[in-house]
Amino acid sequence: MEKHIEVGVDQFTMVLQPTNKNFNFDDWRSIIAPQIIEEFIHQSKMTQLFNGFDKADVRIPDGYNIGYSFNNSPFYFCIAYHEAFYKMGIIVKFSAYSWEEYRKRYELMFNTSIHIHTFFRLIESDMYDYRLSRIDPCVDFFNYNINIAQLKRSLEAGRTEIRYGKY
Repeated sequence: MEKHIEVGVDQFTMVLQPTNKNFNFDDWRSIIAPQIIEEFIHQSKMTQLFNGFDKADVRIPDGYNIGYSFNNSPFYFCIAYHEAFYKMGIIVKFSAYSWEEYRKRYELMFNTSIHIHTFFRLIESDMYDYRLSRIDPCVDFFNYNINIAQLKRSLEAGRTEIRYGKY
């Protein structure tokens, strides 16, 4: 078998913020946040790929009190906001499994691959701005015969080091 390396995105979290900040306090929880969530779900085509989008049946991220998920899913995906603090925005959390499942289903349904950069283009909207608050990259080494436990011990003992950027 041929050696190869695959680099990708494991899990990520993003925050959506309304572009129009001219709204009343009560409008955030009753109109603005639900509209932004609906727009994001529509733009991302999530409900075309998954069923059961409803009040969250998973743990909502800390600090948020209203959340939605694809209920009875084998993965963690949650979109949530705090009804009183619009400046926190709307958090969107993809686990590694939910992102991979999204990518597989998207490719099957639309016959084109999707990656993080194409996903960001897909979800663009005049209703909200978005930013990444967390992204976990992954690097998979195939057929390299790497002993992970041995590598971990070598890193901890200082015999191996990881470098970033130019060195």
